[in-house]
Formats: sequence, C-alpha cells, structure tokens
Amino acid sequence: MTQINRIEDVYRPVDERIKDTKEVERKFFPTEIMAQASRCSDCGIPFCHGAGCPLGNLVPEFNTAVAVGDIRKGYDIISKTAFFPEFTGRVCPALCESCCTRNLNDDAVMVRQVEKFMIETAFEEGWVSLPAAEPNGKTAAVIGSGPAGLFAAEALRRKGFAVTVYEKREKVGGLLRYGIPNWKLEKQIIDRRVALLEAAGIKFVCSTEIGKDISAEYIHKNYDEVVLAIGTPNARDLKIPGREAEGIYLALDFLHGAEMPDEKNPERFSAKGKKVLVIGGGDTGNDCVGKSIREGCKSVLQVEFMPKPPETRSPSTPWPDWPYMLRTSYAHHEGGERRWNVSSKQFIVKDGKVAGVEAVRVEWEMSPLGKPLKPTEVPNTTEIIEADLVVLAMGFTGVPAEGIVNDLGLQLTPRTAIIPDPSRHIYAVGDCANGASLVVRAMADAKRVVGKIK
Repeated sequence: MTQINRIEDVYRPVDERIKDTKEVERKFFPTEIMAQASRCSDCGIPFCHGAGCPLGNLVPEFNTAVAVGDIRKGYDIISKTAFFPEFTGRVCPALCESCCTRNLNDDAVMVRQVEKFMIETAFEEGWVSLPAAEPNGKTAAVIGSGPAGLFAAEALRRKGFAVTVYEKREKVGGLLRYGIPNWKLEKQIIDRRVALLEAAGIKFVCSTEIGKDISAEYIHKNYDEVVLAIGTPNARDLKIPGREAEGIYLALDFLHGAEMPDEKNPERFSAKGKKVLVIGGGDTGNDCVGKSIREGCKSVLQVEFMPKPPETRSPSTPWPDWPYMLRTSYAHHEGGERRWNVSSKQFIVKDGKVAGVEAVRVEWEMSPLGKPLKPTEVPNTTEIIEADLVVLAMGFTGVPAEGIVNDLGLQLTPRTAIIPDPSRHIYAVGDCANGASLVVRAMADAKRVVGKIK
C-alpha cells in the first residue's frame, strides 16, 4: 500500500499572499482531502474526540465518511456537535490533532482541513441550514456576538426561544471580526453565517450597548433568559516608562480595520515604511507581524519574554497533552525576525514619539522535564531595540464592561470573571466567564451552559 504523508504546503505562495488580504491557505482538491482523511486510524480510544476537541466532534466518524467520498455524511456527522465548522476549520489550533494517535510514530491527520473542506462543500451544495424548532413561547437575549454569543444564540433558537443578540459594535462577529485578520478568516464567511441565523429568526441589534443605549431593566423585563457573552478584550498593557509615547498600540487596535472591506484603519496604525516591534509571541502577535509585512514595513521584529521552546515535543507535555514546542506560523514564513528571552524595561521616546525599547536578556530556570519556571535578568545585557511603531500583543485580561455586570446585578470573581446567576435566569459564557481562551473553547462553553437552559 502506498504511504500517504501529511500535506505540508497548506499556504499560498508567500510572494502572492503578502500582496493581498485574502486567506493565506490554499484550496485543497477533494482527492487530497479524501486521501488525508483516509490516514485516520479509527482508533479504539479516539483521543481526538475525547481529550482533544472541546466540542466533542466525532472525528474518526467524519474522517471515515470523507475518506470514501461521502462528504454529505461527514457534514451531517460534524453538524451534530458543531454549529460553525467554517470558523473552527480556519482559526482553531486543532487540539484534536495534538491528540491524534498517529503522532506516536507519524504525523497527525489533517483534521482541521477535513473540517473546513466539509463545511465549504456543504455551503456550495446548499446543505447548510438551521433546523426548524417549535416555538417554546419564551424569549432570550444574548449580549455579545462573538463566537460564544453566536453559538449560544443558535443553541437557544434550536430550543425554540425567540432570540435577540445585542452587539455594541457596528457589525456582528466580536473577536471573529475585530480580532482575527481577513487573511485568516475572510469577513464574508461571518456574514454568510449571520445571514443564515437571521433567516432562522434570530434578531441582531448592533451599535447597542446595554446600560447605555438599552437599560438592564428593559432586558430583565422583556427576556426570560439572558446570556452574557461579552468576552475579555481588555488587553494586557506594558506599564513601563515612556508608555505614553505616540506610536505604541495595543494589538487589536493595530489589527482592526485594515483588512476589513469598507473600513479603513487610521493612518497612524499603518506599518508602511516603519521599523515595527511586536512584543508578544502568541497568535495575535503573529497576526501583527503578518499585517506589518502586508503594509510594507521597513522591518519587523517579534520579541517574547519566555524562552525559545524546543523543536520537538517537550517531555513536560507528553502525548496526548497539548505539546509545548516551537511553532512557526504563516507570518514567520513571510519575513521578519523572532527573538526570545527579552524583557522590555522602558520605551525610548524622542519628540513625543517612540524610537525604541530598552531591553535586557533573561535566562530561565527550567524544570527537569524542560518546563520554564523562573526568569532571571542577565547582567550587562541591556540593549536598545530601535522601533518607530510598537505593538503590544501580550494577551487579554479582565471583563470589558463591568457596567453591564453591575447593572444586571451580577458579581465578579477576584480575577474579574462574571459570576452567573441561574436562579435569575442570567448566564455567562465564553471568555467573560472563564478568562481569555480559544474560539473553540468559547463555543464549547456556550454549548455546555445553554444545554442546561430549559
């Protein structure tokens, strides 16, 4: 039997994709995806389904269907557990793949690509719709239209609720629209799904903030159930000397607008011709690198406080755990430089504008299995990193709208996560309940919580 290897070239050519804001991934032929699905071992204990996927997707089952060309069956299978495969098929880090049994002596099955192929085929063939539900005579308000809010809205609609989604921004999508660039998730993909939700009877009210444009009293009076899905888009800031200088931006401010149809980023956020420094080594920081390159930066450097991960899975995260290891994103293939063990001490300011960062090298004490434990600054390693545009991409913390929480009569934990009150029919889902995490985990939490609402 011919050995089928995992496909490595998932992206469009670099010199082509950096000239536009279309999705970086190439389109796969059906025969390619069928062959990749056939690599699934149909394990006796499918860790991809249990330990891996927060939504509980039946991965071996849909792989088996796709492998023999029955894409409709595969789509029907994933539809039992996931409402929006077009989102997770693009932006999920594929926790299921890290749990794939083939990882023990081979490369994981391309589960995410199979998922994306199934849902796009389903849209092309007209299979996608929201199942009709008998009205239950009850109403539900969902506050926030990000991944958790959208999932909660559809789940409630499937139970027969008359659902209204409130969004304070001008368009639906939350983090999907305003935090993920177009070249990872084109915005018409969101619009396509929202149109289906509207056709199913879900009402979206945008540019409306609870407590400002509509009172909490109105929400309490007019809805039987209230689901808060307001996320945690309060970014971690870097409160070091010089922070007030012009040219230092939070990642979502830097990302927003430039890649969206009919929206323009203010000129100050453009990286064209500038020396860009991105502080933060996660996915959002990677996207900031990608934006800088697409806008024609002079140079871009991404620095990370943590140490450089190992090239292969660390013993500290044995299979099937999510592996601690070096990851190289699409943006790193496009250009720029990465550095680790860098601690920023102060911004260099000239004439009110940022001119660089004073930084020092750190060394990490490691556990016997290779897990970072404690950093120590290395003496005599101070340096100046020149930059005339600095992007802070260090993650998120806190609840963005304590006013909503207070107005609705809820409380916050010490780490500023919302404490729901099911006795008053008020629930919290996603990041605002659990802290910043993955899109798929936000959806899974909405699935769990709404599943308990009668």
